[in-house]
Amino acid sequence: MTTSTTRKTPTAGPAAMFFEELGERGHEPLLRKVSGRVRFDLVDGGHTDSWLVAVDKGELTVARKAGTGDCTIRAQRAVFDEVVQGRMNAIAAVLRGALTCQGDLELLFAIERTFPGPPRGWDPTARTRSAR
Repeated sequence: MTTSTTRKTPTAGPAAMFFEELGERGHEPLLRKVSGRVRFDLVDGGHTDSWLVAVDKGELTVARKAGTGDCTIRAQRAVFDEVVQGRMNAIAAVLRGALTCQGDLELLFAIERTFPGPPRGWDPTARTRSAR
């Protein structure tokens, strides 16, 4: 388990906290049959932050850098923040085009297991109903 930082983040938002926690796990049993590198590119205006998550049969290494990945997941920071807060499903976001994935799609399906489920009591239709 290694977490390295190549550049300081101005604010520690949901995405940064997710990657920090992921790096602290060390071994993730849900990924025990998975090996590969996933690069996450989070876009905020004209700025892109990248994280590289390496998985070796469940052993996780997270680095704050843009390295080569077998799978690259790209999203607006706000979209990814919703995913790591459990308020948006990553696969559904890909199908809607809000999140893009290039490379090994199996790694997307595998890493998606590390994203949290919906928060207790959260109603995804509340915004839609209040707009009527």
